[in-house]
Amino acid sequence: MLIEKPLKNGDTVTVKLTSGEELLATYKGFNDEKNLVVEKPATISATPDGKMGIIPWMMTSTKEEVVLNSNTVVTFAPTVDEIAKSYKQSVTNIKLV
Repeated sequence: MLIEKPLKNGDTVTVKLTSGEELLATYKGFNDEKNLVVEKPATISATPDGKMGIIPWMMTSTKEEVVLNSNTVVTFAPTVDEIAKSYKQSVTNIKLV
């Protein structure tokens, strides 16, 4: 039996919304209303050369921390390591080895 570690503040998560959108974000926890709080939400988009890129979920927002209404979240889970590494490089501009 595989035992999973619980999520902790700062982990990279994948969030599936009722709209069908899939987000990458930094997990912060839940607020008092039990809504999911994430930081620097992003999504995956096709680039002009046919590859995939990570782009901000809300392009014009200056806010880094976002509260997602629990009624719009289907599920969330830890992100695959390779994608999490790319996400962290994208949102921090730090090259991870």
